[in-house]
Amino acid sequence: MFRKPKAKGAIRQRNTEAWDVPDAENQDKPSVNEIKKAAVPRATISFDADEGADSFFKLKKDKKKVEELKRQHRLEEEAEQICKQEKERKEALEKIVKKEKQSREDKKTNNEKQKYLDKYRDKSAKHISNTESFDYDEDLNIDGDAINSVSNKFASVFEGIPDSRAVFEAKKRRERARREGNQDGYIPLDDTQKLKSKNERNRLIREDENDDSDEECANNFYSARELLRSEEDRRREEQERFLEREHGDVDESDRKKDEDSENEEWERQQIRKAVSKREIGQLRTEKRNTSQLFGHVAPIEDDTAMDMDIDLEMDVQVIGKPDFSGPKNTGGVIKIEDILAKLKLRIQERDEALNFRKEEKRKLHQNIEENKALIAKLESELPTQSTKYTMYQELRVYSRRLLECLNEKVAEINGIVDKRRACGRAKTMRIMSRRRQDMRDQHAECMQGKSAKMGEAATRSAEREARRGRRRRERETTLSGNSHEEGLSTDDEETTQQTASDKKTYDEVEAVASVLFADALDEYSDLRKVLGRMIDWLAVDSKSFQDAYVYLCLPKLCSPYVRLEMLQADVLNNETVLTSMQWFKTAVLAGSENAEIDQTHDILVELAPAIIEKVVVPFLIDTVKEEWDPMSLRQTRNLATFCSIFEKLPNLTEKSKQFNALLMAIRERICDALTNDLFMPIFMPNMIEQPSCRQFHDRQYWSCIKLIRSINALSSIISVAARFELVVEKCVNSHCVMAFRTGVKNEVSVERKIRGLFTELDDALLMMGGRTSFRQLISSLQIVAEAQSQAGRSFHKEIDKFLMKLER
Repeated sequence: MFRKPKAKGAIRQRNTEAWDVPDAENQDKPSVNEIKKAAVPRATISFDADEGADSFFKLKKDKKKVEELKRQHRLEEEAEQICKQEKERKEALEKIVKKEKQSREDKKTNNEKQKYLDKYRDKSAKHISNTESFDYDEDLNIDGDAINSVSNKFASVFEGIPDSRAVFEAKKRRERARREGNQDGYIPLDDTQKLKSKNERNRLIREDENDDSDEECANNFYSARELLRSEEDRRREEQERFLEREHGDVDESDRKKDEDSENEEWERQQIRKAVSKREIGQLRTEKRNTSQLFGHVAPIEDDTAMDMDIDLEMDVQVIGKPDFSGPKNTGGVIKIEDILAKLKLRIQERDEALNFRKEEKRKLHQNIEENKALIAKLESELPTQSTKYTMYQELRVYSRRLLECLNEKVAEINGIVDKRRACGRAKTMRIMSRRRQDMRDQHAECMQGKSAKMGEAATRSAEREARRGRRRRERETTLSGNSHEEGLSTDDEETTQQTASDKKTYDEVEAVASVLFADALDEYSDLRKVLGRMIDWLAVDSKSFQDAYVYLCLPKLCSPYVRLEMLQADVLNNETVLTSMQWFKTAVLAGSENAEIDQTHDILVELAPAIIEKVVVPFLIDTVKEEWDPMSLRQTRNLATFCSIFEKLPNLTEKSKQFNALLMAIRERICDALTNDLFMPIFMPNMIEQPSCRQFHDRQYWSCIKLIRSINALSSIISVAARFELVVEKCVNSHCVMAFRTGVKNEVSVERKIRGLFTELDDALLMMGGRTSFRQLISSLQIVAEAQSQAGRSFHKEIDKFLMKLER
C-alpha cells in the first residue's frame, strides 16, 4: 500500500583541490571503512491508532551502492599513483630543462664576450716577453745586485704583463673549472657543497661563502623580464612548458624559435647601434665639409666607434643637410662663385647690423632730448611744485583735524534736530486730531440736535466756541474793515501749559545750537573759512582737485553747518528766504577772496545748487512729512516762500531724485488732508434752514477753499497738471459742487462763495481742462445763476461770463 523510502547513504566527496600539489603525498588516504551510512528515518505513517501505529519498515543494504563505492575508492588510489609518477617525471624534466638552459646561456655569454673583447680590446697594453730585459739609466744610483735578487724571488711577475684578453681568458677558464668540478687534478676555489637552495637564506652573508661566480666578471646575461619575475611565476611557466612537451603541443619550429629569440634580439640591437654609428659619422663628415667651406678650422675628430656610440640609439634620421642662405657646396673644391656669395652675405649682414645700430643711436638721441626737455620743465616748475607740496602738507593736517571736529559735532546736531522735529510733529498731530474731532462733533450736533452736547462732547464744544471767539476778537482788532469767513482761519491755539512746554524745548534747542561750535577754532566752525581752504586747493592744483572728486564731497562737508542754520531758521513757522541765509551767501561768494581763480569756474557756480539738492531738499522732506499741516495757510505760505528759488535752479528737475521725493511727500500730505479734513455734509431742505447746520455747511465749504489756496500757494514747485488734478478733480468737482447743490442758492452768502472759487481758478487751471472736466461745475453754476436771477439779483451775469469762459 505504501512505497518504501530509499536509503540515502553518505557518499564520499572527491578531494580534487590539491591533487597535483607536492604536499599531496603526505595526506592521509581515505579507506572504505570510513564511509558511513546515514541513519534511516523511521517511517511511521498511519492515519489511525488502530491501524498499525506501532509498526515500522526495515530497510536492507544496497549491494550495488557498496560496489560502486569500492570502485570509486580503487580509482582514487590509481589516480594518486599516477600523480606521484607524474611528479617524479616532472622533477626529472625540470633538471633537464635547467641544464639545457644553463648550457645555452653559457654558450651565448661566451660568444657575446668574445665579440665584445675582439672589438673593444685595450690596445694600449703591451706584452713584455721573457727575453726582454730592463735597462736603467746610468745616472740613477740603483744597486744592480738588489734588482737581480728581487727578480729571482718573483720570477713569475717579471716574466710578462698580460693584456685584457689574456685576463678575460684566464677568468673564463677559472669559472669553467669551478662550475664543472674537480678535473685534471684542479681544486675549485669555492666549496660547492655549501650552496643551498635559492629559497633558503643564511643568517649572515659573507663574501667568502656561497660564492659561485666571480664578481669582477659576470658571465650570465638576464633579461629584464627574468629579473622582475618572481619565483612562483617562473615555476608556473616551466610547469606549463613541461605539460606542453608531454602532450606534444609544442612544435619543433616553436622550440627553435624560443631558443633563437634572445640571439635575434641581441643581433637587432647591434644593427641599431651600427645604424646610429653610420648616421653620426655622416653628420661629422657634413660638419667637417661645412667648416672647410667657410674657412673655419675643423676640429680633429676620430670617426671610429666610441663607447658612447654603442649605447646611442637615434630614432630620428638625418636626411640631407640643413638649408642655409649661403653657397651650397658639399665638396672640398671652393669656387669663385661661392666666395662671391659668401662676401655678399657678409656685406648684407653687415648692412643689417649697421642699420640696427643707427636705429638704436637715433632712439638714444631722442630719449636724451626728451629727458633734457623734461629736466628743464621740472626745473622751471620747481617753485610751483614746492608751493603744491607745502599746500598738500598743510591741507592734510587741516583735513584730519576738521574731520575729527565734525565727527564730534554731527552727533550733537542730529540730536537737537530730532528733538526739535519731535516737538513740532507732536504739535501738528494734536492740532490735526482736534480739528477732525471737532468736525465730527459738529456734524453729530447737526444731525441729533442739542441733545448731543453731553459729557466730553459738551466740554469740547465749549472749548471750540471759546477759541473761535478769541480769534474773532483778534481779527476785529487787526483786520479793520475786512470781512472774514468762518473756516479760513486755522485753529492752532493750544493751552498755556502746552505752549510753555513747547517754548521751553525750542529755547533749549536754540541755546545748544548757538554754542555748539564755541569750543572750536574759527577755521573749523566758520563755513566761509572751510570753503576757503578747499578753494585754495582748486586754485593751486585744479587737476588733482577734480581727480580726487573733492567737488562731490563739498556738499557733504557743508551739511552740518547748513542743517544747523536751517534748524534755527524754522522755515514752517517763520517766513524765511533761502537766498538770505548765511550759508547760501557763503557758497555763492566762495572763491571771491582768491584772485588766482576764475569766479565763473563750473565748480564755484554749481556749489550752491549742489548744496540745495543734497542737503536742503532732504531736510525739507523730513520737515514736510512730520511737521507740515496743509490746512495751515501760514505754514504753507512760509514753505512756498522758502522754496520759491527752486524753479530757478537747473539741477532741480524731474530727473533729480531728491526733488521728486520732496514733491511726492507734499502730494501725500495734501491727499491725506483731502481724505480726513474735507467733509461736505448733506442736509435735508428743512435742516439747512437751521443756523447751526448752515454755519457748519458754510465752514466746511470755506475749509475746502482754504486747501485750494494752500495748493495754489505751492505753484512755484507744483506743476499745473498736478494742481489741476488736486484742485479741480478732487476739491471742486467733489466738494464745491456738492456744496452748491445742497446749500442755499438765492442768498447773498452764495455770491461770496462763488466769487471766492472764481478767484482760485486761475487761467492756467482753466486752460488745462475742457468742457468735460468742468461739466459738473457748469451744471451747478447754472442752477445757482437761475436761482439768483429769480431772486432779482444781478450776480447771475458774472456767473454767465464765467461759464462762457469755461465753454471756450
